[in-house]
Amino acid sequence: MNILVFKTNINNHQKLATVNNFFSEIPEIDRWSIDMEDIDKVLRIEATENMLESNIIDLLNEINVYCQNLV
Repeated sequence: MNILVFKTNINNHQKLATVNNFFSEIPEIDRWSIDMEDIDKVLRIEATENMLESNIIDLLNEINVYCQNLV
Protein backbone atom coordinates (compact mmCIF):
# COMPACT_ATOMS: atom_id res chain seq x y z
CA MET A 1 0.00 0.00 0.00
CA ASN A 2 1.32 3.43 -1.00
CA ILE A 3 0.26 6.58 0.83
CA LEU A 4 0.61 9.56 -1.50
CA VAL A 5 0.11 13.18 -0.39
CA PHE A 6 -0.26 16.17 -2.69
CA LYS A 7 -0.94 19.89 -2.77
CA THR A 8 -3.77 20.63 -5.22
CA ASN A 9 -6.05 23.35 -6.50
CA ILE A 10 -9.25 21.42 -5.76
CA ASN A 11 -11.10 24.36 -4.25
CA ASN A 12 -14.75 23.77 -5.05
CA HIS A 13 -17.32 21.01 -5.17
CA GLN A 14 -17.33 20.89 -8.97
CA LYS A 15 -13.61 20.01 -9.10
CA LEU A 16 -14.12 17.60 -6.21
CA ALA A 17 -16.90 15.81 -8.12
CA THR A 18 -14.72 15.65 -11.24
CA VAL A 19 -11.86 14.08 -9.27
CA ASN A 20 -14.27 11.67 -7.57
CA ASN A 21 -15.63 10.47 -10.91
CA PHE A 22 -12.13 10.18 -12.33
CA PHE A 23 -10.68 8.26 -9.36
CA SER A 24 -13.63 5.85 -9.27
CA GLU A 25 -12.42 4.51 -12.62
CA ILE A 26 -8.87 3.78 -11.37
CA PRO A 27 -8.68 0.38 -9.62
CA GLU A 28 -5.21 1.08 -8.20
CA ILE A 29 -6.68 3.78 -5.92
CA ASP A 30 -8.19 2.20 -2.82
CA ARG A 31 -9.13 5.35 -0.88
CA TRP A 32 -8.62 9.07 -1.17
CA SER A 33 -9.57 12.23 0.67
CA ILE A 34 -9.10 15.95 0.29
CA ASP A 35 -8.84 18.57 3.01
CA MET A 36 -10.53 21.55 1.40
CA GLU A 37 -10.10 23.57 4.60
CA ASP A 38 -6.30 23.39 4.33
CA ILE A 39 -4.62 26.19 2.38
CA ASP A 40 -2.86 23.56 0.23
CA LYS A 41 -6.08 21.58 -0.45
CA VAL A 42 -4.21 18.45 0.59
CA LEU A 43 -5.08 15.29 -1.32
CA ARG A 44 -4.24 11.99 0.41
CA ILE A 45 -4.39 8.78 -1.61
CA GLU A 46 -4.07 5.15 -0.54
CA ALA A 47 -3.09 3.17 -3.62
CA THR A 48 -1.44 -0.04 -4.71
CA GLU A 49 2.33 -0.22 -4.93
CA ASN A 50 2.05 0.20 -8.72
CA MET A 51 0.72 3.76 -8.42
CA LEU A 52 3.47 6.37 -8.24
CA GLU A 53 3.37 10.09 -7.44
CA SER A 54 4.14 10.89 -11.06
CA ASN A 55 1.18 8.77 -12.20
CA ILE A 56 -1.23 10.77 -10.03
CA ILE A 57 0.21 14.10 -11.15
CA ASP A 58 -0.09 13.10 -14.81
CA LEU A 59 -3.63 11.80 -14.35
CA LEU A 60 -4.84 14.92 -12.58
CA ASN A 61 -3.18 17.17 -15.14
CA GLU A 62 -5.33 15.42 -17.77
CA ILE A 63 -8.44 16.85 -16.07
CA ASN A 64 -6.86 20.28 -15.44
CA VAL A 65 -6.20 19.79 -11.73
CA TYR A 66 -2.92 21.15 -10.36
CA CYS A 67 -1.10 18.58 -8.23
CA GLN A 68 2.29 18.73 -6.50
CA ASN A 69 3.89 16.08 -4.30
CA LEU A 70 4.06 17.07 -0.62
CA VAL A 71 6.01 14.14 0.81
